[in-house]
Amino acid sequence: MSLASINRSVEVSGRVVAVGRDRARAGLALALVSAVTFGLSGPFASALIGAGWSANGAVLVRLGGSAAILLAVVAIVRPGVLAALRVDAPALVLYGVLAMAGVQVAFFNALAYLPVAVALLLEYTGPILVIGWVWLVRRQPPSVRTLMGAGVALLGLTLVVQVWSGVGLRWEGLVWGLVAAVCQASYFLIADRAGSVTPPLVLAGVGMTVGAAVVALLGLVGVLPIVVDTAAAGVLLAGADVGWPVAATLLVVVSSVIAYLTGVAAIARIGAARGSLVALLEVVASALASWALLGQVLAPAQAAGGALILVGVALTSTARPAAPPDS
Repeated sequence: MSLASINRSVEVSGRVVAVGRDRARAGLALALVSAVTFGLSGPFASALIGAGWSANGAVLVRLGGSAAILLAVVAIVRPGVLAALRVDAPALVLYGVLAMAGVQVAFFNALAYLPVAVALLLEYTGPILVIGWVWLVRRQPPSVRTLMGAGVALLGLTLVVQVWSGVGLRWEGLVWGLVAAVCQASYFLIADRAGSVTPPLVLAGVGMTVGAAVVALLGLVGVLPIVVDTAAAGVLLAGADVGWPVAATLLVVVSSVIAYLTGVAAIARIGAARGSLVALLEVVASALASWALLGQVLAPAQAAGGALILVGVALTSTARPAAPPDS
């Protein structure tokens, strides 16, 4: 090989590395935007609930508005919708029922009784439930690092909930928060079994549509009380009455559409594993936003517990599965 060929090869390799580095930086930036915007959903929804909306009404507006926008994007991009519906229809329906309707109904109802950060921390114990399910049902034992992460997260959960105090946190909120964790765990299990032909944008758009339809149907039959008070006053963010149209628009556009689209773009650049770790910043963003916009502050023990939950989830997310037992 001539010296000129070697130089060209080195130059091409350098360009590839530079492009890969730029792509990773862009992916991390998008993942950060996604985590922050997702973290704002709790404060926006809490402001509407505090003004007289029901939690389920806020869910319906969020899912319905987001579904309309995302389906319009899907119609323009057309990323294999029909193929996904043919192959992954059952997974898409379950995703809409559990990961969209279930998680958000449970989380938003928890907000009626708990501070935003506490409700979100309860939801983020979902990955720990996945570990138990995979271990007990699929007979796939976790690694030592995974068990350590689960133990750290459970210790953090006890600090967040503070069951020994006997006061402070409403039991209804704790139940709703744990239901959100179960639904989040179901999301991971469904996504794990979903077909690879389903693009993330289709999964989000169709899932939100199914979720909105489920919430609307349950509201019509009286299972979920839905109140969307268009005359509501006192929708307070940072001490100012912004009005329900502003809060609802922020909930739909910022903490749903922008959050999902930037999340999808981030995963395409840095992968699901790194994306899921950056997504843990959603809890931090939510806690800071709740303090700035709603005046909610975690107790020191709860803040320490939240940090332990994040560390535990991060450990389980980066751990390799244990080797299967000899048969």
